[in-house]
Amino acid sequence: MTVNDLAARRSLLFVPAGDERLLARAQLRGADGLILDLEDAVPASGKEAARRGLPGHVDRLAAAGQYLVVRTGTDREDWEKDLRAALRPGLRAVMLPKAERPEQLAELAAFLGVLERERGLPDESVALIALIESPAALFALTALAGADRVRALAFGSEDFSLALGVAPTPSLLTEPCRWIALAASAAGIASFALPLSLAVLDRPDALAEAALQARGLGVTGALCVHPRQVAAVHAARAPDGAETAWARRVTTAWDAAGAGGQAPGALRVDGQMVDAPVLGRARALLAAAQAAAPTGTTDHEGDI
Repeated sequence: MTVNDLAARRSLLFVPAGDERLLARAQLRGADGLILDLEDAVPASGKEAARRGLPGHVDRLAAAGQYLVVRTGTDREDWEKDLRAALRPGLRAVMLPKAERPEQLAELAAFLGVLERERGLPDESVALIALIESPAALFALTALAGADRVRALAFGSEDFSLALGVAPTPSLLTEPCRWIALAASAAGIASFALPLSLAVLDRPDALAEAALQARGLGVTGALCVHPRQVAAVHAARAPDGAETAWARRVTTAWDAAGAGGQAPGALRVDGQMVDAPVLGRARALLAAAQAAAPTGTTDHEGDI
């Protein structure tokens, strides 16, 4: 079985698979994962060259400790070529764009299995991410989330808005984010979504607000198209000082009440009843705060 470590990823940053300059600096961007993009980011005339260069980039970035995803083309002819180039020991997941039917994912999963056996890789070593980019996909979320190898749902806000023929406003995008979070949680998998256009680069306040809203909806992470977006996304995932202080008061009071060996059924903290679910939320907040501690070197400059 594929280990679902996508749930621990706060951010996945798209990097054009054909751009040597951006690929050379990709490991410095501070994201929790990199999506080597063979779909929209590479013109048709450049796809073969991008595929030829992909094995070397996968090897180098994996050796640098990067969590690597590849976004393939939509059609089978394209994703077969993409996967033959990308599937190496360092690849952790494959993102299928415009996922609408579980049969699409089943075909891709079966092909991955064949390649894994051909190349001596462990069975189901590579996870799938279903990219939700149309209203039709929303009504298949349960089936998509339950498909073989699927370990995350992600939201493509630009294509979703295009399919509706409207602008990607927060009022439009909030409800799909909610659906995706609910379907992913029900399936026990990760979710990557923002109720904001991914094209927004120079409004950090709007991005921070959207990332906080996504967290409040139960979304576990976000897709990013520029390194500038990564820091705001990570900051939103971290509990603030007030949340952390509350969580400490709750866990301290609970531990004190159970110090005699008899765990309390419930107690009062700050005028609020604390029972097992509230305690669980407090402990999760403390774990999130610890995980959010900054590590490594980042470089947020440059263009994508």
